[in-house]
Amino acid sequence: MSIFQNVREMHPYRRLLLAALAAIALVQVVAMVVVTRSQVQKAETHYAQERAALAAAAADSSAGKSAVMTRPGAHDGVMNVGYVVSR
Repeated sequence: MSIFQNVREMHPYRRLLLAALAAIALVQVVAMVVVTRSQVQKAETHYAQERAALAAAAADSSAGKSAVMTRPGAHDGVMNVGYVVSR
C-alpha cells in the first residue's frame, strides 16, 4: 500500500486534520525562515555600524584626537576600569 492510497481510504475528517497539521507545520517553517533572515539582517546592520564607528574613531585618532579603540562589543554592558599610579 502506498501512502497516497492510505490517504484516499481515510475518513474525510481525518484527511482534513492531516491537511490542517501539514499547513501548520508549513507555516511554522516559513515563520522560522523569516525570523532567521530578520535576525541575520539586524546583526549585519549592527556590525556594519560598529565597523563604521571604529573606522571613524580611528580616523579621529589619526587626526590628532584622543580616541580609545576597543574591540567590537567590548562596551556592551561592561565597565572598563583603569589603574593609575598614586602621586
